[in-house]
Amino acid sequence: MGKISEIVPEGKRPLLGLLLAEMLGDSENRVEIPDFVLVDGDGFDPRSFSDAACSRLLWVRCGRVEELMRAADLLIRDGNIPFVLLDTCGFPARDLGGLPVSAWWRLNQMAERSGCRVLVFSPFPWVPCAAVRWSLSSRFSLADFDRYRSELFSEIEVQPQRLRQAT
Repeated sequence: MGKISEIVPEGKRPLLGLLLAEMLGDSENRVEIPDFVLVDGDGFDPRSFSDAACSRLLWVRCGRVEELMRAADLLIRDGNIPFVLLDTCGFPARDLGGLPVSAWWRLNQMAERSGCRVLVFSPFPWVPCAAVRWSLSSRFSLADFDRYRSELFSEIEVQPQRLRQAT
């Protein structure tokens, strides 16, 4: 069953980049069909990943938060896409706050009907219909700059913040 989940990092955006890097992996083999769709502003840097890793996703780049929501609406409604990531961290808080709450509830209903899993990367808790909200935190320093992503990922602390009651 499709649901919307939300991930909120404590502090800066790099934690979400580590999570995305872990999802893409370090495979040397290209795939024919992407595993998921990433919809974001301008936060994803494909040059940070191998061509094989990038073949695992379809990237939809949006200039405004309204475009992100429209793209998410179309992808989730399609019914053939099992997993969609929405990265809202690159948009100003005033733009995110300007979205009507009903837009999220509509996405949630579509996700439930289509079976699509939707994961929203958020700069702060703001998705009202999230089935679960996860908080990411870490204690990285400049000394960690030269470490491998996989080592850093294992040190991220993940805590559930809130579960939405079944309706």
